[in-house]
Amino acid sequence: DLLQEEDGVRNYPVELEAKEFKTKKSRYPISDSDIKLSFRNKGKKHIDFKCVGKVTLIIPCDKCLEPVPYEIDIDYFKDLDMNKTAEEKIAELDEDYYLEGTSFDTEVLIHNEVLVNLPMKVLCRENCKGICNRCGANLNLGSCKCDDAELDPRMSKILAIFNQFKEV
Repeated sequence: DLLQEEDGVRNYPVELEAKEFKTKKSRYPISDSDIKLSFRNKGKKHIDFKCVGKVTLIIPCDKCLEPVPYEIDIDYFKDLDMNKTAEEKIAELDEDYYLEGTSFDTEVLIHNEVLVNLPMKVLCRENCKGICNRCGANLNLGSCKCDDAELDPRMSKILAIFNQFKEV
C-alpha cells in the first residue's frame, strides 16, 4: 500500500515472536523488547526504512554464570530501492536479507542487528569474583571451604617425593 502513496509514511510497533535469541553456540532468553519501524515512500519505488528500539537479553556472566539483563540498542536506517532485481542486489553486495519482493521479515532484521551488537564479554558487576575452580561455588556470595593455598610450581618435584613417603 505504501508504494501507492507518494510521500506516504507508515509507523509500526514490533512485537517479537521469538522468546529467545539463538546463535550457533548459545541461546539467550529475550526478557523485553521495544522496537518501532518507520517507512517513508520517497517516490519512484524508493522507500526510506528506519528501525529503532531496544532488545533486552538475559546473558550469563562470563565469570560467575549468574543471569545478567543486557540491553542492546538498535538503530538501523536503509534506503530501499524496490526497482532492483535480486541479481542486481547481489552484484552490488546489497542483499536485503529481510526483504523478499514486498514482503518484509522483521524477525530476520532484528536477529541480525542483535547478532552484530552482541557483547564480547558480559559481567554481572565490574568486580565479579567468579566461581571457585575446584567446587564451583559463586565467590560473590562468600568464600568456599576449598584449600586455596597454591604451591610454588618449582616445588612440585619435592612435593611428589614427600607424597610417596607419606604414611596413610
